[in-house]
Amino acid sequence: MVSEIFPIRTRGRGISLAVLTNFGSNALVTFAFLPLKELLGAENLFLLFGAIALLSPVFIVFVVPETKGLSLEEIETKISK
Repeated sequence: MVSEIFPIRTRGRGISLAVLTNFGSNALVTFAFLPLKELLGAENLFLLFGAIALLSPVFIVFVVPETKGLSLEEIETKISK
């Protein structure tokens, strides 16, 4: 999916930025887990993570454009609108 988001001319840099963001987000969750557990309690923290997980498909369905069967040029045109 990530490779379809970026135009061909900037794909390498875009994917690098996406991977960096992914690793950064993972590190943030890892380092913030224990302080958040102390602040919110384990039950509330897992409820928060669960709510985020349940809202993610809603975001995908309503915001992320469908790219099945489209060429890279068509995807670029669709995303740039």
